[in-house]
Amino acid sequence: MIMQGGIKMSKKKTTVAIAKEAEIQDSVTKVFDLLGGVEKMLKPNATIVLKPNAGHAAGPETSVCTNPEVIRAVIHEVRKANPKKIIIAESAAIGCDTIECFKLSGIGKVALEEGVELIDIKREKDLITLPVRNNKSNISSVRIPRFLLEADHIINLPILKAHASMVFSCALKNIKGTVQDKVHIEMHKQNLAMAMMDVWYAVRADINIVDCIRPAGGYGPHTPVPLEVGCILGSYDPVAVDMIACDVIGLDTDKVDYFKVAAEAGFGTIDRNDIEVVGKQVKDVYKKLWIPYIGGMQKWPEYNILSDNACSSCQAMLALNMETLKAIGEYDKNAGKTVVIGRKDSIPEGIPKEKLILHGNCTRKWKDRGLFIEGCPPGETSMYMTIKEEIVVDGRGDQVETLIRPGQKADQPAWKKYVFEQAEKFYAEHKNDQGE
Repeated sequence: MIMQGGIKMSKKKTTVAIAKEAEIQDSVTKVFDLLGGVEKMLKPNATIVLKPNAGHAAGPETSVCTNPEVIRAVIHEVRKANPKKIIIAESAAIGCDTIECFKLSGIGKVALEEGVELIDIKREKDLITLPVRNNKSNISSVRIPRFLLEADHIINLPILKAHASMVFSCALKNIKGTVQDKVHIEMHKQNLAMAMMDVWYAVRADINIVDCIRPAGGYGPHTPVPLEVGCILGSYDPVAVDMIACDVIGLDTDKVDYFKVAAEAGFGTIDRNDIEVVGKQVKDVYKKLWIPYIGGMQKWPEYNILSDNACSSCQAMLALNMETLKAIGEYDKNAGKTVVIGRKDSIPEGIPKEKLILHGNCTRKWKDRGLFIEGCPPGETSMYMTIKEEIVVDGRGDQVETLIRPGQKADQPAWKKYVFEQAEKFYAEHKNDQGE
C-alpha cells in the first residue's frame, strides 16, 4: 500500500500477459487484447519498428531466431492500429551477417510477403550519438540509427532461449541488437548485464512480445534443443516479462545475475508481488526446459575449478566449455589444469603458465601468471580452445579465420551428437516435471 493525501491506495501492479491458443495469430491477438488492445497501445499513422532476435544464421526449426510466424502475427495485429510504416530491424551477433540471418530464419520471407521494410542496423550510416545518463557500465554513450530514435513505437520480439553469455536470452537482452559491432564488442569487455541496462536507457522498447512457442534449451545460441511450449507472453516491462518467462520454463531467477543487476539499477519489476499475470497462468503453460548452464561448479573434478564470486555468465561459459571438451575427446587429455573465474583475493602459487586458465576480466590482476582471456564474459568458445591449444584464444589477430572458425567446424558434429544425447537423458529424468 502507498499513501496519498492520507488515504491508503493500492500500488498498481505490472501486467504480464500469457496466451496459449490453437493458432499463433490467436495467441498474439490475445496478448495484445490483455494488455489493453492494439488500437489503444499504438498511435495511428505511426512508424513502428519490430525488433526480433535474428542474431545468428539458422532455420526457424532451430529456435535460434524469433519464429517468423510470430512476427507475421504481430504485423497483422499492428496493422489494426493503421500504422504509416512497419519496419523489421536487427543487428546480428558480432561477426554475423544480418541479411543472411534474415534469410535463413524465414524472417526475410515474411517481410517480403507482408510488404514490410527490412533494415540491417549494421549497415546504417545515419547514426546519432546518444549519452547514457547515470550509466552503470562504461557505456557512456551509444551510436543509434536515426530511424530507431525517430520511430513512434519499438516492439521488442525476442525468443526465449538458453544463452551462454547470460544463461538465458529474452526481452532485455534482445535490445542489445540495436547497436553495431563496435559497441557489441565494448559491451562484452565489461559487465554485460549492466551494459545491457545502459543500452535500454538509450533505446527503450514500448512493448515486449515474447516468442515462447518453441523455446530453446540446451547450449544456446549455437546448439539449441527446442521444446514445444506453445505460448506467447507480453508486457510493457522487459524485466517482469523475463521473470515470468523464466517461471514458465522452470528457470530459477535467483541463480541468474541479470535480475540482481536489474534490481541494483532500479530497472523494471523484479518482485513477483508487484506483477499481475493475466490470461493463462504459469501453471497452465509450464514446461521444464533443459538449461545446463545453471548448476554446481564442481561437476568437473578432474580440473581445479576456482569459481567463488563468479557471475552466472562466467559460470555458464564454464559449463559450455567443460562439456565441449568432453564431447570432442579433449577433457581427459587436459585434466589437472586450473580454471579461474570470478573475483579472487588470491590464487594458488606455482602453477605452470600453460596450465592456469584465467577466464574473464575479474582475473586480470594475474594475467602474467597464466593464459588470460579478456572479456566480461569472453567469447563463447575461448576457454575450451585455450585449454586445448595451450595459448590464449581470444579472437585477436587472424585467430577467427585461422583457428576459431575451423576449430568450431571440425568440432561441431561430435558436439551436436553429445548435446542431443544429454537432452534425451534430461527429459527422460524430468518426464514427471512438465506441468499439468
